[in-house]
Amino acid sequence: MTKQHLNYDQLRDQLAVTSPLLMLDHICFDSSAGRAQASKCVTRNEAVFNGHFPAYPVLPGVLQVAAMAQAGRVLFSAMFPGKGHPYVTQVHRVKFRSPVQPGMILSIDCSFRKQNEDGSAEFEVKNTIVGGKLASSGFISLAWKEEDWFAPKDGAEPCPLLADVGDEFLDADGIMAVIPHRHPFMLVDRAYGLDDPAKIIGFKNVSGNDPLVQATRPALYPGYLQLESGAQLGCAAILAQPENRDKLGLYMSIDHAVFHRPALPGEQIVIHASCEMKGRFGIANGVFHVGKQIIAESSTKFAIVPKEEMTSQ
Repeated sequence: MTKQHLNYDQLRDQLAVTSPLLMLDHICFDSSAGRAQASKCVTRNEAVFNGHFPAYPVLPGVLQVAAMAQAGRVLFSAMFPGKGHPYVTQVHRVKFRSPVQPGMILSIDCSFRKQNEDGSAEFEVKNTIVGGKLASSGFISLAWKEEDWFAPKDGAEPCPLLADVGDEFLDADGIMAVIPHRHPFMLVDRAYGLDDPAKIIGFKNVSGNDPLVQATRPALYPGYLQLESGAQLGCAAILAQPENRDKLGLYMSIDHAVFHRPALPGEQIVIHASCEMKGRFGIANGVFHVGKQIIAESSTKFAIVPKEEMTSQ
């Protein structure tokens, strides 16, 4: 098969993803060779830079994962046609190496690696910037999910994690006093227990009015944004400690994350996070619930750095 090309409009139609979450401007792929190459022009005019480290604009790591996933979805659909929607079921060994800043062009190189026994397929993806410098890399797995998998679930019971959290909490404004994230990339609504980074509870309400939820069809809160919600919750707990004031938390890697089902409008994602620091580096584990059901799990690494290190990049 010869190479095929999709422009932005064609990608928007095929992926059923639009602004602000469509992270590809163009893609060229060859299903017989199992490879796709895509590009994303990064501009300061994108709304995400108003909310993600607005004083130090960098493309969020999870949106680099979105670019990986979207390139993988195009290639997966061409190589393994199926019914329903291709969905990312897990990511692992994702490493963030160099910041992606406005004015750069992000190049995405996606290669088929293997098909798993359950029918899912694994792809290796490398994101590079100017001069071929590696920005991020990792592995993603995709599987076909039929329409009923995305249907609202009836009778969701309250999450038991919220039964014993107590009355003291930080709302979004209180969390923003600790971390630099702002609208439209402030992705935690409430946090409990920030005094103990080993046991943090928080939640994100999934609303159909949220532009991030409206950017996908069917409407949902993607797994990579769930990871960002967990990261912001953990970051709030770490940066709330007196010794970390005037510092920032940076994603270093996603060692492993699995997504059991999507989060849909009308649902509340309750996050149980734990963070362990070793010097300036930390390990964070997250379990994401809707009601009594676990919908995602993650293990990540991060670094705590002085703000002046961001200005030198």
